[in-house]
Amino acid sequence: MNSDRERPGDAVSPAAGSVAGAQPTAQAARPRVLVVEDDAAVADVLREVLVDQPYEMVFAVSAEEAFRDIGGAFPDLILTDISLPGQSGLDVMRHARAIDSEVAVILMTGYASVQTAIDALRQGADDYVTKPFEDIADLPVMIEKRLRGRRLRAENRALLEELRQKNARLERHEQELRERVERATWQMNTLYRVSIEIGADLELEPRLRRIAETTADLMGARGAVVYLGQEDTAEYRAACAHGVALAGATTPALAGSGPVGLAVFNLSPVRQGAVDTEPFALPGVAGTARTVLAVPLLQGARALGVLVALDRPEGFGVAEQEFLSLFASQAAVQIRNSQLFEHTKSLDRMKSDFVAAVSHETRTPLTSVKGALELLSDDRYFQNNDQQSKLLTIAHANAERMLLLINDILDFSKLEAASLSMRVERQRLEPVIEQAAHNLRLLIEDRRIQLDFGLPDDLPDAMMDANRIAQVLTNLLSNAIKFSPPGGRVRVEARNEPGAIRIAVSDLGAGIAAVDLPKLFRKFQQIDSSSTRRAGGTGLGLVISKGIVEQHGGQIGVTSAPGEGSTFWFTVPIATQDDASAAA
Repeated sequence: MNSDRERPGDAVSPAAGSVAGAQPTAQAARPRVLVVEDDAAVADVLREVLVDQPYEMVFAVSAEEAFRDIGGAFPDLILTDISLPGQSGLDVMRHARAIDSEVAVILMTGYASVQTAIDALRQGADDYVTKPFEDIADLPVMIEKRLRGRRLRAENRALLEELRQKNARLERHEQELRERVERATWQMNTLYRVSIEIGADLELEPRLRRIAETTADLMGARGAVVYLGQEDTAEYRAACAHGVALAGATTPALAGSGPVGLAVFNLSPVRQGAVDTEPFALPGVAGTARTVLAVPLLQGARALGVLVALDRPEGFGVAEQEFLSLFASQAAVQIRNSQLFEHTKSLDRMKSDFVAAVSHETRTPLTSVKGALELLSDDRYFQNNDQQSKLLTIAHANAERMLLLINDILDFSKLEAASLSMRVERQRLEPVIEQAAHNLRLLIEDRRIQLDFGLPDDLPDAMMDANRIAQVLTNLLSNAIKFSPPGGRVRVEARNEPGAIRIAVSDLGAGIAAVDLPKLFRKFQQIDSSSTRRAGGTGLGLVISKGIVEQHGGQIGVTSAPGEGSTFWFTVPIATQDDASAAA
């Protein structure tokens, strides 16, 4: 070997420059080429040819020196002679490939050992050149080609890794979105389900109990409390609780004080306490709590109340706060609806009580007036001329009519208050029908109505209040007679149906248009509401009849068409063997 041969590890510093496609930005970024050649003359030629190339060159004279160099700073490309002292260039390739399978390897061989180079290509070498070099100017191109391939593979790996990371982030994002959608879907389905359950009862107290129970279940909390604002004060009092007991003396919550008051004052949720902190008391609640989530029940810009969840084992986080806020907005609407319903019921009771009181007080003096008119009309006590008798008859008829109207109003108010007395017993239907016809005998005679009956011999007993069913029949017969032409025909029929008897009253009057049928069973509704209508009354007769029939567990209805008359029907339950045993 020549004495001026560079030792392994000595680097050739190339002149500044670059080849197409190479963009070295720093010394450390330049590719590293390891040349393994034991012939100093060949090494000098290679150094001279490659000195201007944009990569760092390191020379080694043996495989052993190449191994050490590879262990220190791994090259991007190895240009090695196949025939080396000691181990061969193939050993260098195998050693390097064991560390980096993608390192580029170009073999140099003499003409005599070309077959060996070809065998090396089969073993994984990237390329080979023969010595002596025929056109050594091609060598930098070959090296650059292999370095570019390695660089492209590295860039491809980097792109693949970046793509993998982005895919992983996308998958995580997709999973998060999927979980959020699933959570939102579950929340919406849950809120819809509980809304249906809570909305099944309009009464305030049952609804508050269901809201408190649902709050505890949704939050996984020990208990829940519903606070409602007082209309006449700025106080909020515990109205209902689940899982915890209310204190005997209900202490109010004031706006701005404690979690309940802060929720009212700020109109936003409040979380207080932690599972490992000292417990604290809540207004109107017996015992203490460690964690609280208070959410205002908002109605517009004010708090209708506050929904409070107590003592969740894991504490209350943002997710629980958001979910309970959704439920609270739904619960606020339902509570307000119940409050309006209770207020309407209260007004309705006041109205019914007022109507009942006025009607009752009016009926007492009217009965006296009616009795006095009957006494004045009695020829045994008073002798009246024709004019006086006529006036007394008119007055008596109107007193009778007014008394009937008052009785209708009283019955209607009792029906609305669910206090209309009933005495349901096992009864025959025929006497009840006869009684209704007898009640209207004067009207039947006056209008010359032919009354027909269609009652089968095998008609079973019915369970009914005879007087109330007679009232229904009297009302239906009265309407049929009033709306029949003079000399017309009205028919009363009864027939057996499964578990019931169906009674129908038919007339041959003008009939009723389909658009008017829904008005028939509404209170204070008459098809002809003009001041010149043929029949007077309050419009309560059919409403009262409907209430009586439904209290018996029956149904009532009508079929009619203009010019074809009308048929009003209703059902009463058939008396069973059990009813007979109970009556005995």
